[in-house]
Amino acid sequence: MNRISLIIRQRILGIIFIIIAVMGGIFVFWYVSNLKARVSEDAGYREVFIAGADIEQGEEIIEGSIEVQKIPENIFSEKFITDKDIILGKKAAENILKGEIMTMDKIEGLGSNEGFSPGFSSYIPYQLRAVSVPVSFYGDKSLVRTGDRVDIVSTYYETESGNIYSDTVLTEKEIVLIGSDLEKSRSGDESGSEDFFVGSIFDSGLVDSGYVNLLILTFYLDKSEVEEVFLALEKGVLNLSICPKNYPKGR
Repeated sequence: MNRISLIIRQRILGIIFIIIAVMGGIFVFWYVSNLKARVSEDAGYREVFIAGADIEQGEEIIEGSIEVQKIPENIFSEKFITDKDIILGKKAAENILKGEIMTMDKIEGLGSNEGFSPGFSSYIPYQLRAVSVPVSFYGDKSLVRTGDRVDIVSTYYETESGNIYSDTVLTEKEIVLIGSDLEKSRSGDESGSEDFFVGSIFDSGLVDSGYVNLLILTFYLDKSEVEEVFLALEKGVLNLSICPKNYPKGR
């Protein structure tokens, strides 16, 4: 009887040991997986474009011949293509193998091998225009950064009705560049052509605060948006509102 009890106890201990070993293995696997995930997140990745098929010299780059691939941030180069719109429709300056990262020097008109340094116009997406406009912002100008998505609101005075109106002319547009900014006060020097825009803000009676930040912001716009924003600029003042970080892309 004692022998049977001993065998039972041994089997129970064996089962407990197996359960502990399995649970320990699961815990180790979970810990290692989470550690790898954290390491991957910390490393950071950038999206670049690669050749989806062999591209011969002189062949036109089309949508179907390129693919997106993520690479670690620490091996990223400024020569890598991150915006497909700057290469679509252009021709390969040399043979590009399938899976090879697309670089500036392998695209005609973009490569330094031709003694040509790509200008800003080379980066403007196809069928869009780069437009820089003065925009008033009532807040700390350090809050506005390149890459932010913003709404541009036109505020103007209509003489016939004697009313002030406000219309949103651009929605969720990404800031491409932030140029020189001017900070003027009601008591500051408002002489000179460069002060006309800020002076008109105060003269219109639309501003009651003691100062306004005037930022020169650049956007990529289609032709109709270009016309609308310049018309709004002639009518009155352009104001800035910043969209949430995860604002859905409208285009």
